[in-house]
Amino acid sequence: MKCFIERISPIKGFSLLILLAANPVQAQVPDDSPRAREAAMARLRKVTTYTPCNDASNMTRAFGTTCNSREFAAPPILDAPKVQWEINPGWWSVWAPFLAGNYMLTGSCNNETNAGLSIIDKSSGKIVWRISDICATGNRRGSMGSIQFFELPSNEVLMWYAREDGGPADYYVISLKTGKIVRSLKLIKSGAPIRNYGNVFTAVTQSTRNGYSILSGLNTSLDQVLWENTGFMLAMPDKLDPHYQPTFSAGAAEGGVLFLSARSKDQSDPPTRQLHAIDLKDGKTLWRHTDQPITEKSGNNAYRSDDGLPIIVNHKVIIKVKGLDGATVPNSEPYGQALRAFDEKTGKILWTTKPQPMQQIINRIGAGTIVVAEVVTGKEKEIWGYNTTDGKLVWKRRISANAGLLCGSGGAFYVGERIVDESNKWKDTRLQGFDGETGTLLWTGSLPERFFQYDVNSPWNIESKTGGLPVWTIDKDGAIYGVTLKGAYKLK
Repeated sequence: MKCFIERISPIKGFSLLILLAANPVQAQVPDDSPRAREAAMARLRKVTTYTPCNDASNMTRAFGTTCNSREFAAPPILDAPKVQWEINPGWWSVWAPFLAGNYMLTGSCNNETNAGLSIIDKSSGKIVWRISDICATGNRRGSMGSIQFFELPSNEVLMWYAREDGGPADYYVISLKTGKIVRSLKLIKSGAPIRNYGNVFTAVTQSTRNGYSILSGLNTSLDQVLWENTGFMLAMPDKLDPHYQPTFSAGAAEGGVLFLSARSKDQSDPPTRQLHAIDLKDGKTLWRHTDQPITEKSGNNAYRSDDGLPIIVNHKVIIKVKGLDGATVPNSEPYGQALRAFDEKTGKILWTTKPQPMQQIINRIGAGTIVVAEVVTGKEKEIWGYNTTDGKLVWKRRISANAGLLCGSGGAFYVGERIVDESNKWKDTRLQGFDGETGTLLWTGSLPERFFQYDVNSPWNIESKTGGLPVWTIDKDGAIYGVTLKGAYKLK
């Protein structure tokens, strides 16, 4: 079979076989008996530290690691989490939490008292420092605000904070030793969104004059361009096109290589995003995926599957593909959905899961050597566990229509379910922990809805169109830190 991976190297034209994993329609039904549960718990208790991904970060990342698999570098949570402390300083619309050393960073400018960035002691919940004057800048006071935190060397945190008066965003460098802003950075690429992959930040800009989009690598001071890759199309002019996707997806990185989906300049119309592997040292494209099934035919146009957001699980790059059962007519949902895994170094397709009738994959996360998929088949919602070694379906189990995948840690994974009353009002959240290897239920707990917010457009859902940041995160010791509309909390 002809190779559909274009490898950018001095050696051209190699070939490979695409392995379609022979997934049986019938998979193991997880055993939830006390004996099976104790066996899973005994194995998981041995996981005291956990590194799901080659990410050297010492601070938290919104989705766990640079691998974007929603799997945290933390031991498994083996019991329903309980409240350790909760504070309510009177904030409104609190910023997504960021964990750095002994501190949790969050806050709000949307209130009169305790406004600003609060640096909270993780053990006690007490506010150690507060930086309030940032609310007086850029017409931010009384606003919800848009912020992000990033790790910097030397125990410093970079806080990106947009202004409300139309001015450029601020890049504040905060010292965790003093709790003060020690300097401000100026982004060399004006107006570009940034992402952090260790010692390299990336920024995306467009050159309308030259007809391409630019992916740039920046140093940690944001004042030097380390490299540029100009091999990408401009944003689509008509965003009303139902097939429209941004030029770039969010990225996943491991081993000094960035994986993201993007529309290449040399693609034929109508283009969709292809998975790229880009060297973070020099910005060169190492390989890209071009074997995209045709999902829809409309006149002379043949639309192909969009590679979407890549995740890395067990050191394999995994995307979702559609259309393996053939193209559909216009405006119809393409079936034939599957997961596809690639070798990080070569781009070789390692396996493609076998699509099942009427199956739609609506979310996916990592859980050790298993990639867990949230799927809908007809009216039923299920979670399926695939082995990342060969792509075979290991187990599957049904979940409630109001439930969904959240994240994983230490080989376990967690599901949240919205519990509603008779008037369909959300009253609390049911949390459940599962063993990734077997799918066995480990525990069930319940927390007020203000702690764990979940719905189909939750930021935990990779396929969500709304984006945003999650309102809680898991620390390296398995503790959970999060924010409510009015405060912050710790669970363990």
